[in-house]
Amino acid sequence: MTRTANDTRDKLILHGQRLFAKQGVFRVPLRLVVDQAGQKNSSALHYHFGGRDGLLQAIIELHNESIESERAQMLDEIRAQGRTDDVAAITRAVVLPFARKLDTSGGREFLRIVAQLSDLFDAWELATPNTPTQAQAAFFMLTAALGELPAELRHERVTTFLMLVSDALALRARQIDLAKPLPVSTEQFIVNLIDMSVGALKAPSTLLKQ
Repeated sequence: MTRTANDTRDKLILHGQRLFAKQGVFRVPLRLVVDQAGQKNSSALHYHFGGRDGLLQAIIELHNESIESERAQMLDEIRAQGRTDDVAAITRAVVLPFARKLDTSGGREFLRIVAQLSDLFDAWELATPNTPTQAQAAFFMLTAALGELPAELRHERVTTFLMLVSDALALRARQIDLAKPLPVSTEQFIVNLIDMSVGALKAPSTLLKQ
C-alpha cells in the first residue's frame, strides 16, 4: 500500500473513531466520516474497509494490539506462579490493560466505542478470527476459577463482568473528556473497579440453595 493510501486509511480510522465514540457507532453516516477525513472520493472508506464493520474492526485492532500484549504477559505470570484459580489476579489481567486506555484521548474514544458493542459480549466463548486471543484465555481461566458454579452461571457472570467493566470505563472516559470533577483519582477508580468486579464474580449464588 502506498504512503498516500496509508495516510488516507489512517485519517479514516482517526475520524471514524472520534465520530463513533461521540455520536454512536451505528448512527454516524459513513459519508460524514469520509468528509471529516478530508476525502473527496466518496468510495474511499469502502475501498479501504469494505464498510462500517470493517472500519470498526480496524479501530478495535489498533487498540487491541497493546492490550493483548500486556495481558499476555500478565497471564503468563499467573500461570508461572500457579495462580490460575486466583480470581482477583485474573480480573486484574482483564481490567488493567483495558483501563490504560483512559490515559489518552484516542484510548478514551476506543473505550466509549467498546461499550456500545455490549450485544456481542455474550458470545465471548466463540472462537472467531476477530476474537482477542488473550482476552478469551482470561475469560476461560475465570470460568475455571469459578468452578463451584454451574457452567451457565459462570458464563453469565463473565458476560456481566464484561458489561460492568466496559460501561464503567466508558463513563469514566466521557467524564474525563468533558472535564467533569471526579471524586477519586483514576488509579483509585481502577482499583475500586477491580475490587467490585471480583466481588461480583465471587458472590455466593442463592440459586444453588433453591
